[in-house]
Amino acid sequence: SGQLIWYINRSTQNVLDTPRLDAAKAAMIAKTQKCGAMTGDREAILFSGMRANLLMPHPIYIASGEGAHVNDIEGNRYIDTCMGFGVCVLGHRQTNVAAAIARVSESGWHFGIHAQEQLPLARMLQDAPAAVVLAHEQLPLARMLQDAIPCADRILFCNTGSEATSYAMRAARAFTGKEKIGIFNGYWHGMHDYCMVAPSPRPSRDRPVGADISSGVPRAVHDLIVPLPYRNEHAFDIIRENADELAMVVIEPVQHSNPQGEVADFLAALQDVCRACGVIFMLDEMVTGFRIAYGGGQSYFGITPDMATLGKACGGGLPIGVIAGREDIMRTFLPPAGRTGVFTGGTFTGNPLSMAAGGAAVTYMSEHPEIYADMSEQGDRLTDGFNAFCRASNMPVHMGNVGSMFHIYFQAGAVASSFDIDETSLADAHQAFNLHALDLGVLISGGDRYYLSAAHTADIVDSMIEIFAEALTRVREDGLL
Repeated sequence: SGQLIWYINRSTQNVLDTPRLDAAKAAMIAKTQKCGAMTGDREAILFSGMRANLLMPHPIYIASGEGAHVNDIEGNRYIDTCMGFGVCVLGHRQTNVAAAIARVSESGWHFGIHAQEQLPLARMLQDAPAAVVLAHEQLPLARMLQDAIPCADRILFCNTGSEATSYAMRAARAFTGKEKIGIFNGYWHGMHDYCMVAPSPRPSRDRPVGADISSGVPRAVHDLIVPLPYRNEHAFDIIRENADELAMVVIEPVQHSNPQGEVADFLAALQDVCRACGVIFMLDEMVTGFRIAYGGGQSYFGITPDMATLGKACGGGLPIGVIAGREDIMRTFLPPAGRTGVFTGGTFTGNPLSMAAGGAAVTYMSEHPEIYADMSEQGDRLTDGFNAFCRASNMPVHMGNVGSMFHIYFQAGAVASSFDIDETSLADAHQAFNLHALDLGVLISGGDRYYLSAAHTADIVDSMIEIFAEALTRVREDGLL
């Protein structure tokens, strides 16, 4: 309740002055006056990340969600494409998950030491039949995860995606005795320092260099990151050249900032190169895990990495991070007596609420595999409908998707990697589209990472296609396309 939905403001406030956009802005401001008041109250006390506003003077704030919809604090209802930044694969307040949270909350929700909820989830992920629901959450969830995730010989729980990738990198260094990590452009692997150096195409797309994406990051971190070009065979040469120092290469099977389905051959070749060079190959499945398939990108593309990190969907909407991998690598977290292992910790790690919610969500997914075919069908229908309208209208806009993950590109050219994305030439049109869509009833995440859920029915997708078409029409009529 009261969650801030923030937007990246790509253009200067009040630069645009067009009739339809002004009307949409005025309509949104009129029906979100409580949001405006809350913004003023918050700014006197609270920093909430990036403040951005779709050409409005304030964000909107969410009070509740149900299925594929959310309601703001004014009572305005929107079709949600944010879905908790990819978390809510089953939709908001899914019945089984809500019941599990309520059950656990009756007996307490945090103890610090191990609780019975942890082992059930772990066992369920590891080797229990997917339909079996055990009485205790932690082991059942772990067993289910182990059963679902091809690389999961062993599993470790933590609280967030950033923790999971940080621990995985630490384990890779400990196991290999090497220190460098390979990261591709277009990635998102968390908030820690090792993920604050992004590959830049200058001076060369084939040989990117690291660029800071945050202040406060030690320069020494650059020496530990090997920038790699996404979907570019020069990445393989760079890995071979750095093999003696490279502990691990990390990649999302599908980048949620740029969902491209034709990556199977690249992923398979990348895995082969890493194995040949003695470099740990890791998939960051924080978004794709339990979203594009029950077994995530590993099942979807038929590959088995050495390690994987997961979270979001397998927590049922509550905080969770998961590290899964080969037994010999995972043993670094629990070494033999007398040897120093990889330290992990966290007050809320494996907490009963997250374990219960995750167990309920993953159980439902395992018992209803049809949701994945349905989400993929709706994602394809949305993309096909959107692109057909843009082609017929001769608009330089297109949508790309992999299953229920989609992205809207305001440019005519094809996109293979983030180096191809043009965020400047039609930035005003893009921002105007987002505001019109919001005014018409579709909540667009400002981070340009969009998701459907199992609760997005065919009728809802039909409505989205109509709303997106109307929003694009308004943008063009204002001369922005």
